[in-house]
Amino acid sequence: MKRLLINISLIALFAGTFTACKKQIADDYNNPELSQKGSMSKLLSGMFINKRMRPSYWDYATFILPTTAAYSQTTALQPGSKMYIPSLSYTENRWVDFYAGAKSDDNDLNYVGPGIMANFREMQTTYAALTPAQQADQLVFMNCGKVLLFDQTAQMVDLWGDIPFGQAGSLNTPDRNVNPAAFQDATAIYDTLITGLDNLNSYFAAAQLKPEIQASLTKADFVLTGSLDAWRRYANSLRLRLLMRTSFVNEARSKAAVSDMLNNPAKYPLIASNDENVLVPMSPNALKSDVKDALTGSPYAPAFMLDTMMLANNDPRTDVYWDKGTIHGWAGFPANGGASDYEAGGYATYDSATFFYNYNIPGVIFTASEVSFLKAEAGERWGLGTPQASYKSGITQSIAFYYTINKTAVLSSGSWKPLTSPTDSAISAFLGKPAIAYTGTQQQKLAKIWTQKWMNCFILQSGEAWAELRRTSYPKLTFALASTSGASTPPQRLLYPSTEQVYNPDNYAKVAAKDKADIKIFWDVR
Repeated sequence: MKRLLINISLIALFAGTFTACKKQIADDYNNPELSQKGSMSKLLSGMFINKRMRPSYWDYATFILPTTAAYSQTTALQPGSKMYIPSLSYTENRWVDFYAGAKSDDNDLNYVGPGIMANFREMQTTYAALTPAQQADQLVFMNCGKVLLFDQTAQMVDLWGDIPFGQAGSLNTPDRNVNPAAFQDATAIYDTLITGLDNLNSYFAAAQLKPEIQASLTKADFVLTGSLDAWRRYANSLRLRLLMRTSFVNEARSKAAVSDMLNNPAKYPLIASNDENVLVPMSPNALKSDVKDALTGSPYAPAFMLDTMMLANNDPRTDVYWDKGTIHGWAGFPANGGASDYEAGGYATYDSATFFYNYNIPGVIFTASEVSFLKAEAGERWGLGTPQASYKSGITQSIAFYYTINKTAVLSSGSWKPLTSPTDSAISAFLGKPAIAYTGTQQQKLAKIWTQKWMNCFILQSGEAWAELRRTSYPKLTFALASTSGASTPPQRLLYPSTEQVYNPDNYAKVAAKDKADIKIFWDVR
């Protein structure tokens, strides 16, 4: 918590961040409604610059590949006695990037970027200094920022459980809370987010912006270009995710709320096509994806995903996900493979043009495919809509999405022709495979929905893949046993950073009993 208190003052942070990006993303936005120091539009742009919201070397090398991707088996984990013990320094770095963010003098956006919570608290401070009339105009920036805050907060809960939330980072807010922030119950946080997103849907539906405010929002919002309809779809899709995430622990609430949403699409519009995906755009001249060095350490395809699910069923995504290995060709690393097998190498690896050398991999916040799978699950469980159609849409949208990444690749080196998109007949044949076709008992259909959702998440949404694996227990994966006592299998949650024990001891003491790797997140009850 020390960094929460010390780094909340964002003067130096934003000076460094926006100096690095001012000619690329965070230009000086002329805001005719603001005469006070601070800019709501710049602060909204700053939230997208957080390095955990886009593919970067640091995030992939230190967190995604060894943690969320490894534990969701969307990458093959190198065997070792401590392979299921995350690095506490790297997980603390992930924690800090949510709360305070990181600053550096080298302007390398793999390492710098404002914290989500700190950025939002600065927005609150700036907003509080406005006149009532200005606040009415600028509320749209606060509410867009709130959607992002809620999304990232839910991801933090999914990783740790109880976290500081309501008072976290409030030293620089009008409340001036100087005490270390208390941990809040994870269930209560989720409830706050679900209710808040419903309110945000109502706001975006009714909001009428002045032309100058709309122009400022359009320029600042380089993800959704100021579209209130797009923000509304994002907020509703996120709410659908959180309701389904909690649907096994509070099914009555989830069923009622999701039924209301799916039965009233005009009131609750959702992300419905890949054109409506929420993506942080990349560019070789501004924010660029650069995961090559992270993928250089021989992270191989996992055998279950490649061999069992993709090759056996002629999955059209095989070519866009993977390159053939130098020794084993189209084969992933087996779950029971040994350290010597991994070191010998030669297994399939991530596709060169789609991932390895691509500067243009988008930061994936939300996709139509995920929404389709959420609708399919809700439909199958509660008799809503057309679950089979939603399931098929989820798969076809996923295929199209990954081929688009390949076709729009900006290569750091090398030369590969864009892959040809699979034909309708090839996709139809894939959808008819016994392991894929929407047939069987309700449980078998749900298993297929959850497995295909996991396939779609892949490494670009490995945090979602790990959360859904824990929530649904699908796909049925086999993990090698590590020899370290108490850490022979993947953890159920991450341990709190040691700095919480040092700088926030009283509040940490209240959650210390839950700070164990085998304690499940509240929604994990299956």
